[in-house]
Parts: sequence; structure tokens; C-alpha cells
Amino acid sequence: MIYKNLYIIGNGFDLHHDIRCGFEDFMKWVKKNDAGLFFKLTQVYNSAWEYNWWRDFENSLAQLNISYYANKKGNLYDPEYIKEGSIEEKTEFTSRKVMEEFDSIKDSLRHDFQKWLSEAYEKRPQEKKILFPSEGSIFLTFNYTKTLEDIYEIDAKRVYHIHGVIDDKDSMVVGHGLGEEELNDMLKCHEPRIGEVWNKKLNMLTRIQLVTPKHKDLATLSSLESIVSLKKDVEGCIEKNQQFFNDILDVERIYVYGFSFSSIDMPYLEKIIRRTKPETHWVISWYSQDDRRRLMDFVIRYDIQNITMINGIKYLDIHV
Repeated sequence: MIYKNLYIIGNGFDLHHDIRCGFEDFMKWVKKNDAGLFFKLTQVYNSAWEYNWWRDFENSLAQLNISYYANKKGNLYDPEYIKEGSIEEKTEFTSRKVMEEFDSIKDSLRHDFQKWLSEAYEKRPQEKKILFPSEGSIFLTFNYTKTLEDIYEIDAKRVYHIHGVIDDKDSMVVGHGLGEEELNDMLKCHEPRIGEVWNKKLNMLTRIQLVTPKHKDLATLSSLESIVSLKKDVEGCIEKNQQFFNDILDVERIYVYGFSFSSIDMPYLEKIIRRTKPETHWVISWYSQDDRRRLMDFVIRYDIQNITMINGIKYLDIHV
């Protein structure tokens, strides 16, 4: 089938339909229903107490002060205070504890995220707030919910859930967008390599290379590996949805509703731009001034020429 309209749907679309699916809502749910996970998060991420950390929840998963965290774990599990095991086992003990902590957080987050969103979606209203063309449209949704299928009765064959769908928890992809190279750069920024000591013989401060105990180095590497494991498999998601990218070659209009233009999702938009014609008309809604700023950055970065911007998601079908 030839599709002329592409709709890109973000979380703001569900919020517009009165579904309580904001990350701040997730924070409140976790605090109420899984205090153990909330405590673990605050122990690992210093800012997890704050709403701002949850507002950008997925990106926040990568914002770990790795050297500080690894040093804290290293002090807690210093080999000198571990009675049993060989030197090698004692040295690697901290590393294992780091991996176990992050594995526990990752498993709990996946379970809680699916349960919370399922509960929020069950309470959804049924009111339609957008008029979609009945024919010739294809949909790419970044939401896990089935708002398009359940409220608008759109054929599921035309809806691509790029990050999975709520009724298949194993398909749901949650995580940050930083790569290992970026995380390594972040590690270098935090790692104190040079220190100063008072040299009595020279009667002056002398700069020296700091030596980190091996167990702390292993904790640092394990922390980095753990953060990398929380990354979204963007390339895998694109490959899994290759049929979608084959179906948009003839698209003439791209409508974007409730989309935040987060850096996590830029690879998908880059792929869409490469697969569609330069003259394709974009119609993009924005809600807050932060949304508008990210939208303008996107327009300038990718030189989008044919564009209409609207403030808020309108109850109308825009023909251009």
C-alpha cells in the first residue's frame, strides 16, 4: 500500500488524551508501590530524590557520577575488611556487588514500568481528540500504549510501536541514549588522575599521579558496563521495524504530535529524513517553550524547509 501521510506520535499525545503517563507520575507510583526500588535509585543516583531527575527519566539513567559511585562502593567493600576468600576474590567482590546492584535496579525498573503504565492506561478516557485521515496513513508511535488502536480503531498493521507495546512486556525497550564512547568521555571527566602533595624536601606542592586500588578500578569498569547495559538498542529497534522504513518512501506529509525531540530519538528521525523526499511537508506541534526550543534545533540541524508549526495538539485534520 502507498502511504501519503505519516504520523509520529510521542508521549505528549497520550498526555493530551488524559492518560497519566508522565515520568513524574511514575516517580509517585514507585515511591508508593516499590519503596525498595526508590531507595536503591536514590543511593545510586544522588538526584533521584528530585522531580527534575524523573522528568527526563531515561536520559537520567546515564547521568551517574561513575568515579564517585565506584569510590563509595570501593570504600564499602574494601578487601581489607572482607574476611573470607582469596586476594583475587576479595578484589573482585566490589565489582560483583556493583553489577548485582544494577541488575536488580534494571529488573525492578522494567517490571515496575510495565505495571505502572498498564494501570494508568486502564483508566484512560475514550474521547477522540484528533481527526486522522481514514486512508493513506501510517503511524510511528514512541508510546507503549495502544491509544491509536483502542480509541481511534486504527488497524494495528498500520501502527509501528518502535519501542514495544504494553501488552507484550518483553518487547518494551526502556533506557538512555548515550553510547559507550560518550560514557567513557564522561568517566574521564569525573576521574581524578592528578593530585597535589606537600613535598617537605622541596618545601613546595608537588603534583603526582594518583594510584587507584585495583578493586576500585574494577568497580569503576563495572559501573560503566552497567550504565551501558541500560542503553536503548536503537539500531536493533530500527532493524526490527525495517518494514516501516520501507513503507514511507512515498509519504508527502509528516505530522508530529506530542513528540519531545529528545536526543535519544534522533536516530529514528534521521532515518525518516533519509527515507522520505526533501519536499515532504512537516506539520509539528509543540507544547512548552522547551519543546519549541528542541523543535527549532531539529529544524535547523536537518534543514527542514517545508514546515508548519502549531502550538498544542489541535482537534482538527490539517490539510497542506
